[in-house]
Amino acid sequence: MAIKLLTFDLDDTLWPCMLTIMRTEEQLYQWFKQHHPLITQRYSIQQLRHKRQQLAKKHLSIAHNLTLLRKKSFLELAVEMNYSAEQEKQFIQEAFEFYTLERNKVSLYEDVLPTLEILHKHYSLAAVTNGNADIYRIGLGHLFSFSWSAADAGRQKPHPRMFHSLMHKHQLKAAEIIHIGDDPVCDIQGAQQSGIRAIWLNRRQINWPEQLNSPLIEISQLNQLPAVLNRL
Repeated sequence: MAIKLLTFDLDDTLWPCMLTIMRTEEQLYQWFKQHHPLITQRYSIQQLRHKRQQLAKKHLSIAHNLTLLRKKSFLELAVEMNYSAEQEKQFIQEAFEFYTLERNKVSLYEDVLPTLEILHKHYSLAAVTNGNADIYRIGLGHLFSFSWSAADAGRQKPHPRMFHSLMHKHQLKAAEIIHIGDDPVCDIQGAQQSGIRAIWLNRRQINWPEQLNSPLIEISQLNQLPAVLNRL
């Protein structure tokens, strides 16, 4: 069956994730220090990170929705700072706008843009992510047909709902999709559980976990993908 869609993980597949998140949180902390200094007087950046992690454990029903979780963390801070209802609303809006701006300042791996531009000519492309990065704000939206997130699906990869809901909404069969990602569990196992072939992008040259089914193909750079697809 012909390949109709290539789905791509985002963080650590198209750009380094941890560097982006750490820089975003540092910038957000500086924003707090400038505009809401009581927060930084009470919490270090590490304490704010831990606080948000505990929030996710406490509210498992929204743990998959990183946007909602982030806004809820801002709400908790506003309540702690004894903000009025109007101040609370303004704080959440401004803090999230700043966070979103910084979150989408990513440094693409060098092979990403040239490869996506080649693939875009022959396939439909989609982003499938557990995170809340925005391909349109990043400047990749013109290369993708759509973006599908854990917030859209209601569960995170590797849960089968992530891919099943995508297939249902876009009327696609598993055999018509190939997923590309860096994470052996979330990306490769997650796709395989839904009957989707998966290509492992192993930029870090780590060993494949023996307890998992092997990926369809392993590549070390994204620019190897067009040639691999031509052989399928």
